[in-house]
Amino acid sequence: MKGSRKQTVNSTKMHSLNLAFVDSYFRKRIPGFMNVNTLSAINLERLIETMRDAYAKSSVPNKVQQRSYEGDITNAAISGHHYPINTQTIKPFPYTHKPFGYNVLDFNPDTGEFIVYNKQEWNENNYYKSVTQGKSSLPSLMQYVPMGMEIEVIYRNNAARYMQCDECREYDEDHEVELETFCENADCNSDDVSNDLSNLAANPRVKAYKFLAELNIAFGSVTKNSEPVWIVKNDATVDLEYVSMPMTLRAWRAGLELADYLFQSFKVASEWSKAFYGPCGGHIHLDKDVFNNTYQYYAFLSMHYDNPKFIAAIAQRPIDSNSQWCYLQKPNEFAKYAKHKLRSPNRGAVNVSNTTIELRYFRSNLKIDRLLKNLEFAQSLFHYTSQLTYQDIARDKAHNLKYYLLWIKAYRNTYSNLFKYLVERKWIKYTERKNQGWQLVIGDDYLLHPDHMEINNIENNNGGSW
Repeated sequence: MKGSRKQTVNSTKMHSLNLAFVDSYFRKRIPGFMNVNTLSAINLERLIETMRDAYAKSSVPNKVQQRSYEGDITNAAISGHHYPINTQTIKPFPYTHKPFGYNVLDFNPDTGEFIVYNKQEWNENNYYKSVTQGKSSLPSLMQYVPMGMEIEVIYRNNAARYMQCDECREYDEDHEVELETFCENADCNSDDVSNDLSNLAANPRVKAYKFLAELNIAFGSVTKNSEPVWIVKNDATVDLEYVSMPMTLRAWRAGLELADYLFQSFKVASEWSKAFYGPCGGHIHLDKDVFNNTYQYYAFLSMHYDNPKFIAAIAQRPIDSNSQWCYLQKPNEFAKYAKHKLRSPNRGAVNVSNTTIELRYFRSNLKIDRLLKNLEFAQSLFHYTSQLTYQDIARDKAHNLKYYLLWIKAYRNTYSNLFKYLVERKWIKYTERKNQGWQLVIGDDYLLHPDHMEINNIENNNGGSW
């Protein structure tokens, strides 16, 4: 992880751009988070080598969790503040612990490196100017809103209430039934409690620390003295809460893909824990200061309050009497509420505090495509509403859901996980056959307007209700 974009390229290590240092599957996924060129390919190879070396040496940031002390585990040596991976157990911080300050993690797709910058620099619109001294400006960074994430999990087979595997639970949720589907998986419909600590590698608390270590390494925090990128906290409603520092969507894509390629972190984590379970949530935090345009902020909140069914679909949650998360009661005097950025009157699906906007409605998940779908939704909604003017909102009602869905079609390659999900769930009708797709029409004012036939198709879609 670097604080400068200056690069030193060793000409003797110039490789062809066939990315031979990775397997064919990952090679196909690299263009999803990185622009492949000579410099980025070299840096990615070095980054992967560094991450593998860090994992082998258990080189994990000292501050990822509460400190361990010699003597806790017999015949084990401390590595920094903690025991080695596959030996160390998880030691969560208190719920109130907030270590990240104003730092934000970014990934430069042109150079293939993680970079940490100060959030205040982003707010002042001068980050790359200050880092590069005007030599190589990247204004595209300003399009990406910093997003922090919380992933809540519970241990498998910890109590009789955890009776379904994630696949069966998700299937039931999608079909609006409860506890009807059970597979042949040993973790499904089992309440066998195992607290045997003799085999530490099999202990879920050891695996929980392993997951934490892998996340930090995969997101570029690879030394004992590095600042952590992920920590873990205690949470009264679940067993553990994994909390990230704020990151751009570019960093999220790179880190999640690297975690999957190097360690299969989320697949392994799903074997000892559950996230897609009733009490578990996956929250996304946005800095309230990024909404410096009142019209954008108004439109961003309206998209939530005016479309509860759509938000429930994005969240992968049902709407019923037990869905306290889905309390989306629009505040009184909403325009005044948005203009002055007042605190939320209740802690509902969208919780606005003095400094942050917390999107609390997502169901927790350990599937990378679903996590990216959630992040892409938050980023895309910020992106879409940032383009709206007062006239767009007041005259054209551009903050209506049907226009946002048409916009997602136009940006389907930028937000591919979200687009695929909305097509699967029938919120968007789409075909790649020629002359049967969609279109946008340029009007007299040279603004893009949706085709009216396509609007009717969206309104008649089984997934939506307007």
